[in-house]
Amino acid sequence: MKRFNALARGGRLVVTLFATLASGTALAGTACNKQPVQPQSIQAFGRDMIVNGVPTSVVGMQFSGAPSDVAEAFREYWKAEDVPSKNRSSASGILLSALDDQCLYVLTIPPQPDGAHTRAMMSVIKLSSNQAIHRIPDSAVPLPESSKIVSDVESRDPGQTGRTWLLDVPGEARWNAQRYRNRLAAQGWSSLGRQPDYQSAGAPSAHGTAFAMQRGSDSVDVSFSDRDGRTVAVVNATRNR
Repeated sequence: MKRFNALARGGRLVVTLFATLASGTALAGTACNKQPVQPQSIQAFGRDMIVNGVPTSVVGMQFSGAPSDVAEAFREYWKAEDVPSKNRSSASGILLSALDDQCLYVLTIPPQPDGAHTRAMMSVIKLSSNQAIHRIPDSAVPLPESSKIVSDVESRDPGQTGRTWLLDVPGEARWNAQRYRNRLAAQGWSSLGRQPDYQSAGAPSAHGTAFAMQRGSDSVDVSFSDRDGRTVAVVNATRNR
């Protein structure tokens, strides 16, 4: 049941996550491994991902010193490397970036009081003309008919790969969910359970549906919710290796 409780809130959370990832992401397992500012601690959000077709990795960091000290250290590092860097300050915090060959490094420092420590997110994007290869290919999971992909994120962990699509679908959520469930069943997917239809906390008039299905080593958790006469769908596929 916990699985479905998470799905009921999934639409809003995934929208926020995708917006964050799309603004700046990083890549593991490549030459994009420079460390402009040495952190005190690191929290990995996703070291090996593909975000909207781009190999990506994102880590949270804590640095010693105030935000202005960290920003200055970032700029000085790239100056010494003879790599142009950019910085922008706003009510949303400080955004610093540097493009080193095919590697785009982005350091995001959210608003916080000056103190002995600074929290930030380090993102790196590997820019390449080569198409990234998904471990869960497009052919593995059919998406809802007439859906438009808003965001597409694949995350690789030891023993398991997950791929999540955020979709915009015309029509009402409950009917889109029923059609999609029938489509998966017709292709050999088995039902793992269904959550009763729920109301969105942010919009009491909006309804949603969530369910889970499995075929072989692949499983999907799916949620459909109404928004402004259309459907927001989240399809989260998982493959165990």
